[in-house]
Amino acid sequence: MDSMSEAFDQMQMVKDVLANSDKVSEVLQESTHQFNLLTSPTFLPKVKDQGKFTLPCTLGHLEIDNALVDSGASINLISLSMAEKLGIAGALQRPTTSIMFGDATSKSPLGVFKNYHLKIGECIIQTDLTVMEMEEEKDLPLLLGTPFLSTVGASIDFHKQEVILHKVVKERVDKEPRVGKDKDERGPRIEKPRLERARVEKPRSDRPRAETCSSPLCA
Repeated sequence: MDSMSEAFDQMQMVKDVLANSDKVSEVLQESTHQFNLLTSPTFLPKVKDQGKFTLPCTLGHLEIDNALVDSGASINLISLSMAEKLGIAGALQRPTTSIMFGDATSKSPLGVFKNYHLKIGECIIQTDLTVMEMEEEKDLPLLLGTPFLSTVGASIDFHKQEVILHKVVKERVDKEPRVGKDKDERGPRIEKPRLERARVEKPRSDRPRAETCSSPLCA
């Protein structure tokens, strides 16, 4: 009799739950919310500014040791004086857009030179260069933005502090066929090509830095 009574009570409880499913759902949601509030979040350690990513390249006849890699810029930028050194200042196409600065102001560039050859490692990259009248910085002669990064297949790992250009081969290894003692020719040795990597330059404490972005556009 006791077991039958317990079974009857359980059946009645199930019926009550089904009859008040909306209220039961609200109670469960509130309980879950309260539990989440009691759960402590995980605090990640704060990381200091790791510096900027730069890489060496050849732009026309100019050897550049520290082109800035900036994923926050949507253009590739050089100054007017740099364009004059390259001999392209008089062959710029009229700009169709303006450049937005870090302080929400905008300015029209002088023009754009399409498909200028930029050499990195063993690769030639056709690069659209936007030219702006500004003071040339020796520390940042060239800014390479997202159009360049997409072209070279760049991946940025801030934890490892590296940028890998997956489509750019740093050097090609061409080996002559080796001949063994038995005079049988062997095939060329296959070596995995080394990919170009950007280096990290630590921030300098003796000069002010723009807080909104790393690009000279924000200066």
